[in-house]
Amino acid sequence: MTDPLIESLAADLEPVKPRRYGRWLAVGAAAGLIAGALAFWLLPGIQVRPDIAIAVLDVPFWIKLVFTGLLAATGCLSLIRLVRPGGRAAAALWLPCVLWIGFALMAAADLAMHPVDVWPERILGSTALRCVTYIVLISLPILAVLALVARRGAPTRLTQAGWALGLAAGGIAATIYALGCPEASPAFLTVWYALGIGLTAAASAVAGRYFLRW
Repeated sequence: MTDPLIESLAADLEPVKPRRYGRWLAVGAAAGLIAGALAFWLLPGIQVRPDIAIAVLDVPFWIKLVFTGLLAATGCLSLIRLVRPGGRAAAALWLPCVLWIGFALMAAADLAMHPVDVWPERILGSTALRCVTYIVLISLPILAVLALVARRGAPTRLTQAGWALGLAAGGIAATIYALGCPEASPAFLTVWYALGIGLTAAASAVAGRYFLRW
């Protein structure tokens, strides 16, 4: 009696259309962006750069946004695939590495144009640890929102889905943080922004095995 009943119930189920996953995550990303912006506003010691009107005219400012935005987009697009049963998204693993290598080469070229004695300043800046800390803190409410949305799906590769979720949240958080970050060196971006996003993604990959279960 049990097996026929299960088969009967399963026959009545309609699979969720892939586009619906995309809509869910688009709403989640927008809500996460708002939550991250609120965290940015509430956290002490950080605010939008007072010279933001001048900063947006400089190429380094947009390089930061391109780097963080591409990582956030990679995470979001990968998550759309991974919240489906049996979904795969190898790009969530290799594309961030490719992006990082590309920006690392840009950073190396930038360092080569400066004297060696200023390299530590170009790499460390004056806000290195602060950068990592704020990116992680801003990412927390974004992670929470995206996790709630991801649980509406049925991910089967929980660690990979958690990584993609953390990559998306970390990328969005870093994009928000860039509005208050005074650093302009590509080397700083390649090390400290990447570390903040990477820590968020790694922690989410570990936690995803538990909070993405269904």
